[in-house]
Amino acid sequence: MSAMAYDVTYTEPAELDKERIVAYLVLEKQSRQAAERFLADVDHVVENLANMPKTYSAVTDGRAAEAGYRKAGFSSYVALYRVLDKTVEIDRIFHAKQDYARLL
Repeated sequence: MSAMAYDVTYTEPAELDKERIVAYLVLEKQSRQAAERFLADVDHVVENLANMPKTYSAVTDGRAAEAGYRKAGFSSYVALYRVLDKTVEIDRIFHAKQDYARLL
């Protein structure tokens, strides 16, 4: 496998989002399989971001657009991230039905 062009990092809020979603899927939905699928999907997004961070679309509205955020949609979720030099910083992970532009 070739070296990845970008480092991908999570902010603390994004790490907490990820943990909260996994806990919800396991405890509330009682589906360890859904939690594992979510984590696999996140890993796939991270791999895509490491290789081609601008593959996903830019956010086009509000403060998130002004701050240069892009959004990676996967399953029922959206990861908001910014490309900073050779680093991709995942700032938040939301359910797609949430008003993520307002919550950022």
